[in-house]
Amino acid sequence: MAPVDTEHFEALRGENGNSLGMIPAHDSSADAMRHKSENVLRLKAEGKSMDCIAREAGVSRSTVTRIMRYVERASAG
Repeated sequence: MAPVDTEHFEALRGENGNSLGMIPAHDSSADAMRHKSENVLRLKAEGKSMDCIAREAGVSRSTVTRIMRYVERASAG
């Protein structure tokens, strides 16, 4: 992971020091999706149910289903 650009990160903080809810510049949405997908696949490999995976990965059940379909299609060929 790239080091955090502290100047940019500090510029995103509010007057009271709380984050404004923005993702730091080094973290793209593709990285975030890859991280979620990896979590979903790890939990599935552990034998967790779809509902448990969704809850633990912090995504919706439909996102779990979409990720699993994508993996199935990619492995089929």
